[in-house]
Amino acid sequence: MGERNHERVLAVLLRELAGERGIAVESLGEGWILRLTRGGVVRYVHGYAFDLNTAATHAIACDKAATSEVLRAAGIARVEHRLFLHPDLAPFVKHPGNWRGMLEFFEACGRDAVVKDNTGTGGRDVHRARSALELEAGCLTLFERGHDVALSPFVEIEEETRLVMLEGRCEAAYSKVRPSVTGDGARTVLELLAERVTRGGMTAEWSRFLGSLGAEGAAVLRERPGAGVVRLLNWRHNLGQGASVLMEDAGSAGMRSRVELAKCAGAALNLVFGSVDVVRVGGREMVLEVNSGVMMEAIAGAPGGRDLARRVYGRAVELMFADKVAPAP
Repeated sequence: MGERNHERVLAVLLRELAGERGIAVESLGEGWILRLTRGGVVRYVHGYAFDLNTAATHAIACDKAATSEVLRAAGIARVEHRLFLHPDLAPFVKHPGNWRGMLEFFEACGRDAVVKDNTGTGGRDVHRARSALELEAGCLTLFERGHDVALSPFVEIEEETRLVMLEGRCEAAYSKVRPSVTGDGARTVLELLAERVTRGGMTAEWSRFLGSLGAEGAAVLRERPGAGVVRLLNWRHNLGQGASVLMEDAGSAGMRSRVELAKCAGAALNLVFGSVDVVRVGGREMVLEVNSGVMMEAIAGAPGGRDLARRVYGRAVELMFADKVAPAP
């Protein structure tokens, strides 16, 4: 694991960028922590989070329900995420019990909700609930592993775009394209998928999709889509669940409203460096999540993506050391 962390795109690029700027880089915590030093000034990168956001901003961005609440207070369109705490926390916070509130929210969502680890990433531990039983099962599963759960309405996302923001400026943008096959009325999804893999090889996206399959995904493989019918293979847009990257021109007219929404969301959280996920639902754009870490592994694999990731990380490194002097001894 330590070796893989050491070889991730961010670590490789930071070592290159630091070398060009006279910054010493030390790998700590099996490569997950990078310590950058220049002129007695020390800055850190933990995972994909740079030493730029305040502790409060980082904590809010890592908390789906907290982000939702801050965006609501700022009047910014967002997909609501409602927090429910583990009963073990009752001695420390006001806790009347969860089930009634969960059911009320579930009904308000039209009995179609998403159950998430409130601080999870990458689409892991995300469950869709379309019955009270599925809602209960999803929440119990997450409460076995953690102390908080976020519920959100399931929405039909037409498009999801991630915008990388640095000091209120969009440095990079890409859409997440979910895997799909086109039916012929005869073959199953699995047979159609097998043909595509045979013809084009096992891409990283297909590998991630197959590796993320659960019971619901396995059921999709048995379907026989009609001729010409495009069947999306996953309702999640996460890259870790098989979605692929489509680079966007952040300066184009078509991106203008998404960039502006991301700017507003970043300003609401006092975000210096991070990313904002903007979705279009029913023709309306809203914020899904905000991230205080900037992972650009997927971008680096796209044409011209490595150079783009290098530029963005380079600007972040420069900002970490801008006008900084070593503290007095």
